Amino acid sequence: MGTSLGLDARVHWFGWGGLRWGRLRPFIHQSLRGRAAPDVLLIHCGGNDLGRTTSLDLITGMKQDLQDLHRQFPGTKIILSGITQRRRWRAVNPGKINKARNWV
Repeated sequence: MGTSLGLDARVHWFGWGGLRWGRLRPFIHQSLRGRAAPDVLLIHCGGNDLGRTTSLDLITGMKQDLQDLHRQFPGTKIILSGITQRRRWRAVNPGKINKARNWV
């Protein structure tokens, strides 16, 4: 598929290893500075927050930020990927983290 996922579109990749949800919006704004609003914004974030905040607080923040992003970029389709399974979680109790991942 290549770097554009087989899409007839220009794809820009922005990544930050270890990104936590609270830094996502500033990261998006910094990454898009000087660029037109994207047609599609795919967000893969939240896994680094599990075990460091409650699932309810994470979901509340996600909903608020996604609503704000939708207002800021009304023509952009926003896609939130699921939090993927990991072999190792940084948190103390991997079973508890995986349960939270499924709930979020």
